[in-house]
Amino acid sequence: MRVTPRAAAQSAAPREVQPPQNVAAGSAAAANWAAGTASPAGGRRRLSAAADALAAAAELLRREPAMASAARSLAARAEDLAGGRFTLALFGAFSAGKSSFANALLGEEVLPVSPHPATAAVNRILAPEGDFRHASAVVTMKTMADFWDDICHSFSVLQLGEPQQNSWTTVLASLPARGVHPSALPHAGFLRAAAAGWAEAEPLLGTVRTVDLEEYRGLVAEETRACFVQGIDLYYACPLTESGIVLVDTPGADSLHARHTGVTFNYMKNADAICFVTYYNHAFSKADRGLLAQLGRIKDSFALDKMFFIINASDLASGEDELEEVREHVAQNLRAGGLRSPRIYALSSLLALEGKTQHDYERYEASRFHHFEQALSSFAGDELPQLSLNAAAESIASVRRRAEEWQNLASMAANEREAGLKEMQERRQLAMKRLSLLETEERPSRDLVHEGEELIYHVCQRISFSFTRNFQESFHPSLLREDAGNLKAIFAACGAELMRTTKRELEQELWATTLRLESTGRRLVHEAAEAAATELFFSTQEFHLMENEEAAWPSPSELECQLQSVEWPTLWGHFKSPRYFFEGAGREQVKGAAEPLVKEAVNVAAAEQKKKLLAHYVDCITRELKVAAERLQEGLAEQEKAMLDLLKGGESADHWGQLGHQLSHLEQSFVDRLDKNL
Repeated sequence: MRVTPRAAAQSAAPREVQPPQNVAAGSAAAANWAAGTASPAGGRRRLSAAADALAAAAELLRREPAMASAARSLAARAEDLAGGRFTLALFGAFSAGKSSFANALLGEEVLPVSPHPATAAVNRILAPEGDFRHASAVVTMKTMADFWDDICHSFSVLQLGEPQQNSWTTVLASLPARGVHPSALPHAGFLRAAAAGWAEAEPLLGTVRTVDLEEYRGLVAEETRACFVQGIDLYYACPLTESGIVLVDTPGADSLHARHTGVTFNYMKNADAICFVTYYNHAFSKADRGLLAQLGRIKDSFALDKMFFIINASDLASGEDELEEVREHVAQNLRAGGLRSPRIYALSSLLALEGKTQHDYERYEASRFHHFEQALSSFAGDELPQLSLNAAAESIASVRRRAEEWQNLASMAANEREAGLKEMQERRQLAMKRLSLLETEERPSRDLVHEGEELIYHVCQRISFSFTRNFQESFHPSLLREDAGNLKAIFAACGAELMRTTKRELEQELWATTLRLESTGRRLVHEAAEAAATELFFSTQEFHLMENEEAAWPSPSELECQLQSVEWPTLWGHFKSPRYFFEGAGREQVKGAAEPLVKEAVNVAAAEQKKKLLAHYVDCITRELKVAAERLQEGLAEQEKAMLDLLKGGESADHWGQLGHQLSHLEQSFVDRLDKNL
């Protein structure tokens, strides 16, 4: 069943935040206050100016046969620069204050603070566009298949057997009160909420509909409704969104959705910036540490350090000394996750929001929020755009140099041009053989497979090294107590938690491995194509300009591991009693019996995923080698046609000189704009 989207009610325009009259002129904090947000607007203007320059260069080349591929490349890059957004993704555990932090960034209390951690949906907040008006939200509901997958998973975690579609809600009356691992308790909350909201939500599953702000807040805050939502796009006009920032509030690290490791990974990979939010007086949870470990695994794959770490509610500190102790505690946890030089900002979202909404500059400044907003503004407006701007400048320089080369050719005597054409035609015959070899070259795929096998081996090694820590956290004294009730059931629940933790860690490792495999695959394709280009006498600049059209490599559709089950009741004999387990030899006996079984399960699951991963990236390499060969062949054809035109008395040296002059003027104008930091 589909729901016809209904028109969203347009609420009142958001309040403008005005600085008080006594704000000191020239103050950096006051500048942020006046802007109302951390704005990448300066960076967007620079990218827009760069896009205009590239589009102008592409238009100049559009009618030049020898520059057709270059014109297409410049136009594509111009479109990318002009149409891009800046995505800021928020990560952190439930109760870390992500919603209050988001509201402080937005300058208004837009997101409700949900009291239910289990099933928060992905929320995107972006500027109104097209038919989507201010304060309207597009809600994507889970499909029946996705929702039923969540139900089956929670039934499995709670050891309730196989759910039946016509009777699953009745089973919840007998949810076990004891013998459940604490990490499994959110599943009980999810099932109860789902059962309570089932009658209302069932007809809406699989639909996409537009709602107003009031209903949006209910969908986010009420667990009986939120647990059926896949994701929501809220269109909201405020300084942050109108500056081009898309704010993404991801599910909590400890939510049920955290098991979908691919969702989390893709936001980490594709977001322009990442904010990890932790609460001032909260210890890092296991879910927190898992997220931080994932960030540590993938940090080296980014061209820039795009991570910001937020200590929220810093106003709870009794003084600077206490606040510094908390900073150091957070820094130690980050270093343990492989994040060596983190950017940490201690701030108060509550004070910042109060300051912005109540026009109280002193409160805003006391929040320390402006330090983060300044850093984000610098990153979004300067550091990140600079990568694209440098590449754009090199693209214009490349086509200018190519025009100059054609000017030199046109200046040659006719007999020299004829010799050049003959040489080019002979070269093309040889090139067809060389490009055919490039398309079928086996070495890149072979080298990728070798690299992949080594990477997966080290993944299994790291999982093995973490077994002791995961075992101790899963089989904890606070759970296995004499007064805990059915100890055998609790023991099995601890084992199940160990397997869930191991499975999640393996999947996170494998997702991180995809970045390394993609990087290796790109490098191998580049090296093979560059070698062919060199043999065909393409200049380095010409080859790099061809690579500007390089398409994104798709990630695998999924990496869901299935670990072989361990029969924990068969290990119960080693337990005997809590005292024997924790003070005697019991724990080491259980650990010694379980470790090889868990390692074998990891090795089998990793081997299965390795086949899929390597097949996926070998396919990517095959496709990209074919594309590279086609680009080189097109480049040769363009050169030959241009040479023929020269021989027929076509484009003169003056023509190419004029084109080169125009491109040089565009290039200089572009560089001047960059120097002025527009």
